[in-house]
Amino acid sequence: MAGSEFDVVIVGGRCAGATLSTMLAQQGVKVCVVDKAGFPSETLSTCVFQSNGVDVLRRIGVLEEILAAGASVIRTATVTSTHQKFTVDLDPDTYGTLLGMRRTTMDAILIGHAARTGAEVRTQCPVEDVIIEDGRARGVRTRAGDIRARVVIGADGRSSTVARSVGAREYCTRPGGRVPTWSFYEGVDPGQGLFFGAVGGTRGGSTAFLGLPLDGQFLATVAVPAAEADGYLSDRYAGFDARLRLFPELAAAVEGATRVGPIRVLQKWHSYFRESAGPGWALVGDAGNFKDYSLGQGQSDAFRQAEYLAGRLVAGLAPGADLDSELADWWRWRDRDAWQLYWANCLLGEPYLPDSLADGLFGLAAADEAVALDFARIFNKSVTTLRAATTPTRLARIAPRVVRSQLAAPSGGLLGNARATAELARFTAKLLSQHPRSPWNRRHTPRAEGGLPVSGLS
Repeated sequence: MAGSEFDVVIVGGRCAGATLSTMLAQQGVKVCVVDKAGFPSETLSTCVFQSNGVDVLRRIGVLEEILAAGASVIRTATVTSTHQKFTVDLDPDTYGTLLGMRRTTMDAILIGHAARTGAEVRTQCPVEDVIIEDGRARGVRTRAGDIRARVVIGADGRSSTVARSVGAREYCTRPGGRVPTWSFYEGVDPGQGLFFGAVGGTRGGSTAFLGLPLDGQFLATVAVPAAEADGYLSDRYAGFDARLRLFPELAAAVEGATRVGPIRVLQKWHSYFRESAGPGWALVGDAGNFKDYSLGQGQSDAFRQAEYLAGRLVAGLAPGADLDSELADWWRWRDRDAWQLYWANCLLGEPYLPDSLADGLFGLAAADEAVALDFARIFNKSVTTLRAATTPTRLARIAPRVVRSQLAAPSGGLLGNARATAELARFTAKLLSQHPRSPWNRRHTPRAEGGLPVSGLS
């Protein structure tokens, strides 16, 4: 493998990397994708594929193979807060196609499709470092030899070797508020829908839930406040089953089913943005932006990001083009695209916010089918978070519900959770100040010689 040369080398061959390599190969770019894993193999995931990401799979010609392999098309969602609950119809003809599928199946299909499209695929090939020459990324070093390329793309997840090698710094970070635990089941009715929400009392933190059918299995997730994790994990099986009963519909879905394998746990994690473009390199997917799992956005964001980045790479690799300017454009687009749902995920991931906030919103959704569908459309990015909740009419209807819920709360609602409320307000202000269009954000606007972005990080 020594002396291999390509236009683009992509480190990481899962949702972001495999999809990007397929798109580049389809447009005649000489691309190599490498991954330390073999396929099929498991990876951390909600296993939810939002319709905006599924649309990308359709455009690259792999969706029919995914559906034929047994992906579940999810047609309903049951959403809960502590005192309110609603179910919404997710008709694929009006909402879009929402899928559930194990990553062992999905990732193997995606990397196989990339290879058939013309990308060179090298699995079980760990990357040790990025080759930097004259301040630019020029390829990667693997245990099997160097791979040279005009551009290095890091699609290698939270512990990105590419991000470490190029010194990509984090910004707008947020500690994980809950510790997710999850289990797979067999024997669940495949017609079950999506289950989502958080339940708790105002005296303590809320427990969050996610459940959905996959290809032949069912995934159930229970996420407890980080401060309660030690006690919960001391007997995770008893704790998991006990907490699951807080969401009766989800508990009923897996009643009588067989748990497959152990209960998995993710303890050490946080949300972040990373600097995601520089001289001859870029980051995509979780390598550049990781957020709370609550809205199940990671996989679909990876597909959408791959599609946009592919366009910038093709443009930047053309004769006479300014490649680094195109990569900088990619980074700015990623931040603009991610901002609102990053905020929403962090908001939903805070276990000590007052019940009155979610109860007010979900109570309105329970009473109004149009509002419920708008909330569901937040998941596929066809409606923004702020638009779904903050139209003048909806604010006028939500405010009395929030006030009533607050006054009825035994610990004082908003006041009883003042610390969490104040912390989220500070975090929101920080996000606003760092928005790509904010006059206070200097990360994307100043340019060094050659058109490279200046980070502006302190």
